Amino acid sequence: MSPSENIYFFLIGVPIVVAVIFIWLIFRKRKKIAIVFSSMLVIGYVGYYTYYPTLKENQHAKRYEQVDSYLTEKYPDGIFTISPEQYEEGHRVGDFYVSDIETPRIGATLHVDKEGLVTQTSWWSNSDNPTQREVWRTIEFSYGESYTLDKKIADITKEDEWIDGELTAFALIINDIPAIALFNYSREGYGLVELKEEERDGFVIMEESDYIFIYVDERYQGETITVNLENGEEFSLNVQQQKGQLIVEKQK
Repeated sequence: MSPSENIYFFLIGVPIVVAVIFIWLIFRKRKKIAIVFSSMLVIGYVGYYTYYPTLKENQHAKRYEQVDSYLTEKYPDGIFTISPEQYEEGHRVGDFYVSDIETPRIGATLHVDKEGLVTQTSWWSNSDNPTQREVWRTIEFSYGESYTLDKKIADITKEDEWIDGELTAFALIINDIPAIALFNYSREGYGLVELKEEERDGFVIMEESDYIFIYVDERYQGETITVNLENGEEFSLNVQQQKGQLIVEKQK
């Protein structure tokens, strides 16, 4: 059993011990009666302790059927993976990890209460340790609103990348919109520094860490781009031969 379950039975056991002591104090001259009542309490406690795992298995099986029915009714065209199918020791009864078979790397945690009410308590992903070149994939988990089974996952493709030590930049297409994502990546972990999507017709520009990052979509009609930087200077660049690539310029 889990530590919390051990505490649960300890809290039940304490008043039983106290009750047994009182029984023997009250019936100290009538030992047979004291033995009967004490035995009833102890046998009941041991029986409940022994039956408890089976009780949880039965509860889990019932709630599994309830969450399966819920998904079938709410998403008749969806096909989902639900786990755990069988009760696992230490698992909270009523919690299920659910994912659409089309997006197995991300899903929702659904909880079924005693009344059969199904609610989402959190979301999860199984991409906790992506490589530096694949860390851009984590954007689909956090892009837009928090994940639910109703949320449509963004269509994200990587067009180019640039790595300088821990600083990692990606040129992306998100739902057909050009974007740049900048990450810090190290052995200790990773974090999204900034995500910027197209604000102009066909290209996006980002200034960070003394660098200028530019991504010009291949559909861009012009040959050059001209923008005003954060320091007020005008920046122009011929991009005719660099469309579809991540352009990185060191700021002067």
